[in-house]
Amino acid sequence: MPHMSHRRQLIRTCLISIVAVVFVFGLSYAGLRWLARSAFPDDTTDVSAYPSTLKEWSATGLVSHFPPHIPPHAKNIKFSARPKILQGGAHIQIRMQLSDDEIGVIEAQLKEAAIYAYDGNNHHMDSNMISPPPTFQTLNDPETAFASPARYKLYVLSAKDKGAWNHGETSGAAVSTTNHEVIYWAESW
Repeated sequence: MPHMSHRRQLIRTCLISIVAVVFVFGLSYAGLRWLARSAFPDDTTDVSAYPSTLKEWSATGLVSHFPPHIPPHAKNIKFSARPKILQGGAHIQIRMQLSDDEIGVIEAQLKEAAIYAYDGNNHHMDSNMISPPPTFQTLNDPETAFASPARYKLYVLSAKDKGAWNHGETSGAAVSTTNHEVIYWAESW
């Protein structure tokens, strides 16, 4: 009988070890999920967050061309912002429809201030471009976020290369006279 007692003790020890390992892994998994959710916030798309987000970005100098507030008569407003986390990129964008006259005034100001301008259908980096094209988070189709919208003229207002465009900053605005829209952007990666 001493042999059976030893075998039961071995089985009991193995079961306790397995339960302990499963518990530790489960606890670790739950902790990592919680950390991922709390440490890495999602993109903000709530338009009411625009004023406070714009204020947070003001110290970067990249949003001086953004409107200080959203005009009350603006339509189809889309907003997107992501804070910089670790080495991940940050962005802020606001897209809105305005009257023809307002779009004309904005485009005239952008033409004066731009260091580079190009048509939206030219979304591939070429030797004449001074920065990579922005990622348009405020477009309706996530599949086209990396493609500059064809109906827009993009005005780059600042571009800083911090290492072969592996890290950098860019800001500007895209204007569509066809859609009566403007998209203000600033990115830092």
